[in-house]
Amino acid sequence: MHYELHKELSIQTALLQFYCFLTRGFFSETEFISHFDYGNENIEQIHNMANPEKWNGDYSVIINRISKTKEIVIEAKSYLKWSQICPDEKIAEFMNQNPDFYEDGISVKDLNEIFEISEVLENGYMFHDSFHGYPKKHLYRYGVDCLDFLYSASYFYNEGFDYFNNRLTKKSFAEMNKLPSAEMKRIQSKEEMMFRSFRESFINFIFFVESFINSVGYDAYLKGKGTDETEKNKLKGIKSVNQRNGFKTYLSMRDKIKEYSRIISGTELDINNDIFKNYINDCVELRNQYVHSSPAKGKIKISLDEWKRKCDLMIDKQCFEVLETFWDGCYPEKQFPVIIFNELNASSFKGRLGKMMIARKAR
Repeated sequence: MHYELHKELSIQTALLQFYCFLTRGFFSETEFISHFDYGNENIEQIHNMANPEKWNGDYSVIINRISKTKEIVIEAKSYLKWSQICPDEKIAEFMNQNPDFYEDGISVKDLNEIFEISEVLENGYMFHDSFHGYPKKHLYRYGVDCLDFLYSASYFYNEGFDYFNNRLTKKSFAEMNKLPSAEMKRIQSKEEMMFRSFRESFINFIFFVESFINSVGYDAYLKGKGTDETEKNKLKGIKSVNQRNGFKTYLSMRDKIKEYSRIISGTELDINNDIFKNYINDCVELRNQYVHSSPAKGKIKISLDEWKRKCDLMIDKQCFEVLETFWDGCYPEKQFPVIIFNELNASSFKGRLGKMMIARKAR
């Protein structure tokens, strides 16, 4: 009986921690703290049961705690609309193996092994994306790596747009002198601020596209694509591994587009079509010149108006054109990820017309 009760209290405590954290927004702050305190008290009892010198032999306390813990778990479960499809022991194992769960959340891959989440996958979340539960009631949060670059592109573009249209004005010399000493006081012209903002927006678009392509490859790797170790490595962006010293070489953007499409769909995309050729030659190479700048390469001479024009083209057409062509080459029968489509086509960029959005699958 001792072993069975010790095991049951351990599993139920892990379930309490797992479900209460994911549904924390449905509890008041007092309730949430109370539930986690109760779980910590359970852990103390679990440690006592494992130590003959500390165990007092009162099983009634353990039975009552198991019963109370189950009640908390049932309530927390009711707020999460997915059906659990795995044994409770698997969740306990997940909690034991993932001590950073409260900070990192749970990957969609692990989520898919614990719950029935077909609508999550249909909305376009990939296996390496993370779910962070409900920080607020009815407000859930996912972590999607590539979207950070899109949000950065939007931030810098909107900053430049406001200066461009005289919605923002630069600080005067007198205002700059009133700033705290730690603040940057170098006076920048309005033109310089616009130039930097549109340039940074454009470069973050290139980061966004590359991150999306990397995500598609890694998602396929996590889903078991690749017939051998070489193909699996390629889906992680690795071109080759030196067998003597473990040194890795990595795929170029051109190689990723070709290799990912070939491994995933069986048909290699033509990297010389105009969409990819223009993007790589005009955009990726420009980004590379800035990221790997050197005096020996000479100065890059692009005007403020040209930076803005490049951003506008990226927002209105080029970015999605590249992503969609790549996606269709990998998954010709599968809808483009809804979450990416909606974020890209929402009216997040000032002065650019927002486009039609796709309804998400109901949660």
